[in-house]
Amino acid sequence: MPTISETSLSLLSQSDPPTLPWTFIAILLVIGVAAAGFYYASPTRLTGVLVSALINVENAYLASEENGLAHSDDVDIEERLTVLQLEVCTFCDTSLRVSLSPIFPLSVLYDMFNIRRSIAVLRCLREVRSLGTHIEIFHEAQRREITSTSEASSQCPLTKRASISLRRRDTARSAST
Repeated sequence: MPTISETSLSLLSQSDPPTLPWTFIAILLVIGVAAAGFYYASPTRLTGVLVSALINVENAYLASEENGLAHSDDVDIEERLTVLQLEVCTFCDTSLRVSLSPIFPLSVLYDMFNIRRSIAVLRCLREVRSLGTHIEIFHEAQRREITSTSEASSQCPLTKRASISLRRRDTARSAST
């Protein structure tokens, strides 16, 4: 009967399980998360988000103009909107220039890691969204003012109070269903 020496038994018991596949998977996961982070912070993707936000702000402004609601600081809003449109066009032109570069893969990588441009796009995105919020708030305030003046002239105070309480009951009932 063959005998197994003590040294070969000790070598078999001391062998660690292979950790190479788990290490490789962890490295791939870290690289994937980093690549996703760079993609979401890249100026090219943020420029697309900025363009869609600007379109929403323009639509809100046009809707308030179509409804006949005049802005008290209309000139200021138009100026800000014009300046933001020019900034967005500049960012779009820069993104287009990068994509048409003769050294395309390197320019895309450079653009992906261009933190200054990402911050500039994010700053412009914040301004566009704040202008959109300002337009919507002003639009709602004007609409409520028009509604309250028309209700005040057409109803007596007792019927106005009754209509408010009825609205509250209707909203509670529709929220519960």
